[in-house]
Amino acid sequence: MAYKHYFKLYFYLICFSCQFIKYSTAQPTPNRVIIVGSKHNGSKQLTSKNLYQLISKIKPDIILLEFDSTTVADCNIQKVWGAKTAEFLGIWKNPIEYRAARKYKEKVKEVCLASYDIYIPNRSKYVSYKYAMEESHSSSMTKLFNDNKFTSTDSIQFNDYNLLNTSLIQRLDSNLITMNRESLNDTAKKVFEMEKTFIKKITEKYIELQPYSNWFNADVLFWEVRNKKMCAQITRELNANSDKTILILTGLMHKYYLSNYLQQKELEKLCKLIPLSQILNKE
Repeated sequence: MAYKHYFKLYFYLICFSCQFIKYSTAQPTPNRVIIVGSKHNGSKQLTSKNLYQLISKIKPDIILLEFDSTTVADCNIQKVWGAKTAEFLGIWKNPIEYRAARKYKEKVKEVCLASYDIYIPNRSKYVSYKYAMEESHSSSMTKLFNDNKFTSTDSIQFNDYNLLNTSLIQRLDSNLITMNRESLNDTAKKVFEMEKTFIKKITEKYIELQPYSNWFNADVLFWEVRNKKMCAQITRELNANSDKTILILTGLMHKYYLSNYLQQKELEKLCKLIPLSQILNKE
């Protein structure tokens, strides 16, 4: 009889241990995630110093940067001889996120810097070409609008788009607090949705805009592919960590997409998205 009691007790202990192990491995503590949108080349109100001060307030365990693994690897930014001197002389204009994160890493050795963007060959040339095409395309659309060459319906829609887009662009020259108001996510999303539908339509419709059609369609497609790849990389980082404070530094136009993705119910066990305003209001 005593043997049976010991056997039952042993059996219950084994079951309890299995359940405990199962629960502890299946229930990780969600990471705390803060997304900060910025303008890569900064402005008078937005400098690497401003961003560094914000990072110091957040005190992250991990900083995810909008670069690929050729720039950031092994928890650090790849060292480039003479980089700081070149920045000081204005020869090399590294993004403010690059400089702010590098400075924070120098102060807080244990912070891990990681990349989450895809590899883009000749990234600086890609960015320059994209900005030039966007400016030329926008100017051509505005000229058609001012010359009353749009149909009345297209004219009304373009005016709505232009007002919304202008408002968003103006925020790019604001400080970090203004840029990261939650309401701006909705504005950015609306602008992108209008570009995928209305702007795409008029670019294919009007002869003056048709030379931009192939570039514009490819650019919109690449933007979505890139955002999805970013989300996949961020998810890998979330799976690899638990109960960490993770700061994602991104261009403002990516922020709404990343925010919407990370708020999905499927990811609630991996992360809890914390608004920047909540962090700042704790002070």
